[in-house]
Amino acid sequence: MALATRTHLARSGHMKIILNQLTLALVLALCMFGSNAAAQRASILKFSLSDPISGRYGLGLEKRIAKGLSVAVEMDCLSREVFLESDHPWYEPLTVRKEGYVFEPQVRLYRGDVLSGTYASLSGVFGFAEYTTETGFIDNDDWSSVGASLHMGHQLRLGSVVLDGYAGCTWAKDVYPGPYFESTVLFPPPSGLRFSGGLRLGLCPSFWKRRKAED
Repeated sequence: MALATRTHLARSGHMKIILNQLTLALVLALCMFGSNAAAQRASILKFSLSDPISGRYGLGLEKRIAKGLSVAVEMDCLSREVFLESDHPWYEPLTVRKEGYVFEPQVRLYRGDVLSGTYASLSGVFGFAEYTTETGFIDNDDWSSVGASLHMGHQLRLGSVVLDGYAGCTWAKDVYPGPYFESTVLFPPPSGLRFSGGLRLGLCPSFWKRRKAED
């Protein structure tokens, strides 16, 4: 049992290092891509205002690619406390820490001007995280999710500042560390179709670049 515990702790520590390295690499890549794209015309760097409520911290970038069409990418870092339970009587419920990331590529179709006004969006959802606990033992400690989101939203531009509100649904297939699954009394359900929405704050540096050129 002691050997199994040491092996689990070593594997958990190694997995955490990998998660941190992947998260750092994704953040750096997004920041580098964002700084390059933001220097060009019609690009918006965004921060999620609503995700921190659920223990997610998002950073994203949207760029115009054609008339009425844009592409976006968002990465959310997960860090929150969750409750794991099991239908098997041998496994007691556990309070654990969930840390990882969710990557969401997105395509948007606007009714009018790109990056402003009403839009419809289709996103992919790819997530991975690890559970850690100080009070129990988890043999399988990883979580993953694959799915897609369909949203309607409205993006309001106020000079160089952008407010992006959206709502819709997300379908996801979540894989939990059997025999455990996350206890979600209200929402979202452990897996399947769920409501999703939020609010983002964006910055458009190209606006200041055009103002400076006009001056």
